[in-house]
Amino acid sequence: MYIDSHVHFRDFNQRHKETIKHGLEVAYDSGLDAVFDMPNTDPPVMTRELVMDRLRIAKDANVSDVFYGLYMGLTADPEQVKRAVGVFREFQQVIGMKLYAGHSVGNLGVTTKEHQRTVYETLAREGYNGVLAVHCEKESHLHSEKWNHQQPISHCYARPENAEVESMKDQLRLVRDLGFSGKLHIAHISSPRAVDLVVEAKQHGMDISSGICPHHFIYDWTQMYNENGLLWKMNPPLRKPDSRNRIFQYLRDGKIDWIETDHAPHSLGEKTANPYMSGIPGIAWWPLFEEFLRQQNFSDEKIEDLTFSNIASRFGLNIHKNHRNFRDRRKDYPFDPYQKIASELGW
Repeated sequence: MYIDSHVHFRDFNQRHKETIKHGLEVAYDSGLDAVFDMPNTDPPVMTRELVMDRLRIAKDANVSDVFYGLYMGLTADPEQVKRAVGVFREFQQVIGMKLYAGHSVGNLGVTTKEHQRTVYETLAREGYNGVLAVHCEKESHLHSEKWNHQQPISHCYARPENAEVESMKDQLRLVRDLGFSGKLHIAHISSPRAVDLVVEAKQHGMDISSGICPHHFIYDWTQMYNENGLLWKMNPPLRKPDSRNRIFQYLRDGKIDWIETDHAPHSLGEKTANPYMSGIPGIAWWPLFEEFLRQQNFSDEKIEDLTFSNIASRFGLNIHKNHRNFRDRRKDYPFDPYQKIASELGW
């Protein structure tokens, strides 16, 4: 009985990482009722034709008990944005748009404030009222020169919290200045200062939500010092222990709307050698996340809100809750990022 609003299935030219069929099968085995797929594939999902291709692949996977939703990627081209709005209105399974305000994995970055302004202006002009999920990392505040694969912790310094915070400030200003009438969602929020901005924006009437990944409230950047530190490389990166502790308290206090995994598996070779890909798998561990929250004295009602109800409400989806026994599919991924916490909980 979970919804994961942030997964990266691949197919197309990256079938070796993850396919929609395999991802949906793991989602089913892990008790998920819905997954929302991100568009930074190869090629990226920016056209009606590619949307139809992915919806066909999902249908052919024949995992009907898991709803497959899809985001469309946005560029700085007003005509592409306009067409994307039309596709959103045409297909129920297209559940929103994704804006990469900083480069991450793939080539969908809309990194300048001028280009981001164009996106918001076009969405506002088209009357788009759906969800706009934003990856907030400001390009001018990233420091690629600090990255050294021999010192994995350097990734955390190359993509600091300030890059997330400053990008968020940009998005909030653009929403206010341009009359964007959609639902702003801050994806994989990782900085407590960013959460403070969301809370403040809500207090001033903005239609905004945020989601947090389990790795950002369970772990901190000390993982990067381990022998397998490269496997923990992700965007945004793990944060310092104080930030992890504070943001987990924010989750407990209801200042973060839901949990999303940013499920992004890669091969071990891609993680530990050039190009040292960012991202970890996540969907196979949803029952573990629930158990972790329960062990931390989260109520049943709070857990359901964070893992299902708040997401379904935000996206306006009437998704049937399935009740299935968990079947372990973790062995399907070459890296088990939650082995330690599973051991501590007796799994």
